[in-house]
Amino acid sequence: MPEPYNLIPPSALRPLTRAAGDKVFRQGARTCGLYVVKCGRVHLERVGPDGERFIIYRAGPGMSLAEASVFSDRYHCDAVVAEAGAFVQIDKAAVLSAFADPDFARAYARQAAQQIQAQRQALEIVGIRRAEERVYAGMVADLLESSVVDFASALHLSHEATYRALRKLVNDGRIANPTRGTYHLRP
Repeated sequence: MPEPYNLIPPSALRPLTRAAGDKVFRQGARTCGLYVVKCGRVHLERVGPDGERFIIYRAGPGMSLAEASVFSDRYHCDAVVAEAGAFVQIDKAAVLSAFADPDFARAYARQAAQQIQAQRQALEIVGIRRAEERVYAGMVADLLESSVVDFASALHLSHEATYRALRKLVNDGRIANPTRGTYHLRP
């Protein structure tokens, strides 16, 4: 269990398993706590004005999600399992009680600050106009964690534009494509 959640009493932890496509929670549902991904992947998603779903956060192994739910009565988005896995639900009341422990409060604040930094970096990358440069910046930031389609979504590009940009970066020698669907920065 990652810090700060290793300071929560075991009685407040509830193990869960979910299949790809399942929802861990739905927007508008009453909050019951936050979650830590043991294995698998979960996307926090919202629906835009035109009905398009967009990912606002991706959580993989060792990462937590729905931290803001501790301070809210309702979830503000859907949590959709992108890759089947195991998760731990951490009781909301236990998290709120743990704030009396200064070590927990500092660790929670440190984690929140790291997430804010990562979100700001992602916003900077999405602000890059040229698809090729945006894709390259995403590669440098190590945002290509799973599929190119997920990578494209994180960059707010179509997967077609992302594939074209990746191909151009490979042809220009800026990144390598050793096997189909695998890309990495050149040393």
